[in-house]
Amino acid sequence: MYEDRRLHPIALIKELITNIRQSIIPIAVVIFTVFRNLNGKGILSWWMYPLLVLALIVILLAPALIKYFTYRYRMDDKGISVKYGLFFKKNIYIPYERIQTVQQKQWFFYMPFHVVQILIETAGGGKAEADLSAVPASVAQELKDLRAGKIEEIAEEDGEKVDMPAIKATLDEKPLLTFGLEVKELLLMAVTSGGVFGILLIILAFGQQFRDLIPEDFVQEQFNALVHYGVLIIVIIAIIVLLILWGAAIVATLFKYFQFKLMKFEDHIVIEKGLLQRQHTSISFERIQSIKLIESPLRQMLKLASVRVVTAGSSGDEEHSGDILILPIVKKAKALEILPQFLEDYEFPVEQLERAPKTSLRRFFFINMIWTLPVILVLTILYFPWGLFSLLLLPIFAGKAYAAYRATGFGTTETELVLQGRGFISKRTDFMLKRRVQSVTHSQSIWMRKGQVVHFSVLLKSGQTHLQSYVRYIAERDANELYRWYQPSNK
Repeated sequence: MYEDRRLHPIALIKELITNIRQSIIPIAVVIFTVFRNLNGKGILSWWMYPLLVLALIVILLAPALIKYFTYRYRMDDKGISVKYGLFFKKNIYIPYERIQTVQQKQWFFYMPFHVVQILIETAGGGKAEADLSAVPASVAQELKDLRAGKIEEIAEEDGEKVDMPAIKATLDEKPLLTFGLEVKELLLMAVTSGGVFGILLIILAFGQQFRDLIPEDFVQEQFNALVHYGVLIIVIIAIIVLLILWGAAIVATLFKYFQFKLMKFEDHIVIEKGLLQRQHTSISFERIQSIKLIESPLRQMLKLASVRVVTAGSSGDEEHSGDILILPIVKKAKALEILPQFLEDYEFPVEQLERAPKTSLRRFFFINMIWTLPVILVLTILYFPWGLFSLLLLPIFAGKAYAAYRATGFGTTETELVLQGRGFISKRTDFMLKRRVQSVTHSQSIWMRKGQVVHFSVLLKSGQTHLQSYVRYIAERDANELYRWYQPSNK
């Protein structure tokens, strides 16, 4: 009745693309380094050239070909099994009741063939245990039906009620509420994001890979030519390069969040996004541990914010397991209007927050600036007079300290705790339900005792680990109130 199945042939193309993207740089560097050494010693014959090219092709393609032609999966009434490999065989078996998340993705070149990628995760790892990289779309529904049948069977045997919101969802279920980003909001997000720095780091990493292949004389010659043209030309070139990278970052952001949708269903929310790869992520309300409102300095000036949810267990998202973006960018006021409609258990009382006492301001200044003094002293002595530029650290970190003081806030409702603060750059506001908080802690050093201020922190589940949310230098009496609020007797 249950037979082994193979992946759709389009999976082979995806595997080849993935292998080439991940391996071509290091493999090409190794092969061309060998080529260069052999050529330098004069022992490279003409017939070795095609052999080196052939070796490059085989090394790139072999892993994808082996995985595709040996890959088999089977779904029976108990669970799903996957096996593949030639020299190292891998066998995976996942009982349906152990499945934590099923994520569905669809690349643009999958659409004509009506196939999808299905990622299956359990609570035991931070990434997918089984990756059905290209299967008919009907397999996703078949998997849901089999899971539902198996879990209902276990529930009946145990006489327990089992909550399985994600399993009950069907592909044709209509959302209760939908919020989508407009193109102008996506453009605003792309322009104000820091993606340009990510692309710059990728280019630098690639450049490091090829560093040994570029003759030093050539690099020195190009550098001397730039110096010859003067500082102005170098600055103009740098600006042009940054603008090109910025444009690339904007395009990448638009592709990633194309037609972004946040949808609310009876027991979960769903996020859909992407142009080249359409991602579909389902998050059960029961897995949400806290809501994070994040404002970078630039977006704060524009009254913009992004919203993430912290979830327990694996998120189904390889990049942000336990921390999932549900609103990439939106006006802060609009976010506070939308969120209660999607997450009804939360109240988002940001207007009622208490602040750190004024006496704490000097402590923020002290802790942010004390470490700059030895740095300035060392740089000034070693690189005088240019080292005097390190004095700029003082106003920079004084501004950071004042911003951290202004951002610090906290508040409670009967069921919810709100902590607000600023890390190194961005301002964040955490909204946590009382029943989700794992523990609370307040701590006080000797020098804080005189000022009667403390640090207050809470621990939450996040992915497979924990997340700490905190505020610094709040009044001791306020921390005691928060501590008593959390105690069971104060429900």
